[in-house]
Amino acid sequence: MLKRLSHSGFDLLIRFFQVFKYLNFKTLIKIVRRAAYHRLPGLSAEIAFNAIFALFPAALAVLSAIGLFELSENNFRTLTNQVSQVIPEQALILTSDALQYLRSRSSQSLFSLSFVAAIWVSSSVTGATMAALDQIYRIPRDRVRPFWQMKLIAIALALGTVLLLVAALLIVVLSDITVQIVAFQSGSFAHVLFQLWHHLSLPIALSIVALALGFIYRHGTSHWKHGRPIMPGAILAAILWAILSGLLRFYVARVSNFNQVYGAIGAVIVLLLWLYFSAFSMLLGGLFNSVVGEAMQKKIDRE
Repeated sequence: MLKRLSHSGFDLLIRFFQVFKYLNFKTLIKIVRRAAYHRLPGLSAEIAFNAIFALFPAALAVLSAIGLFELSENNFRTLTNQVSQVIPEQALILTSDALQYLRSRSSQSLFSLSFVAAIWVSSSVTGATMAALDQIYRIPRDRVRPFWQMKLIAIALALGTVLLLVAALLIVVLSDITVQIVAFQSGSFAHVLFQLWHHLSLPIALSIVALALGFIYRHGTSHWKHGRPIMPGAILAAILWAILSGLLRFYVARVSNFNQVYGAIGAVIVLLLWLYFSAFSMLLGGLFNSVVGEAMQKKIDRE
């Protein structure tokens, strides 16, 4: 049994690295053409539009769940600092009042109400994502899931994503506490440990994002073909998401003042742009898996 699992894991590792052999100019051109054909910008806008309505109840549900663990103010500030590394500051301002309200309320009552509402509302985002993935993976109409089945799976995906996010945030808090304890015991090496943790926090966060995207890619489409890449596209999407988020933060902070141009809705515009870039990165990762998977299948058929 152990030998079989080891052999299977080795095969998966080989297939993972084989995918990167297809990273060439021809693949890039095909991805651009397919992105235009499937209207990737339009699909991303649709997902971002649904996400703007689901963001606040989902944030309340996640923070309520974290509140059940009775985190200290320092731990809560650690979470905020980690999130602020990715989300533009103007977008975080929108949630500041909700966060303060949440901290002053009972976590248990908010968790029971907000969590159920958030999962239902968030299922519209995962539902739009599933429909977009079906287009990207060229699923025939007769193989597309019926509405009731798609809705149930969308709810399950939303639940899984929220729980994964809660687990990820708790890992960040526990890791930060562990680093502080070890640094306190290590004395002169404390500064080195803090610097190491500071540099590792972003790769850890991106790894969790990639796992969440892989979960969506695998279970979001109506029909999954065995051997199609999953994690290569998820890793690519996570890296692209981090790059686009960083560029947006830089542009908003250094180049343009959205509050002067758009007035009171400047923060809303920034949030919509960030959600749009997030959706675009996710769909582009799925498109990469689709294009490379088709190329790999053609090579197998020729052999």
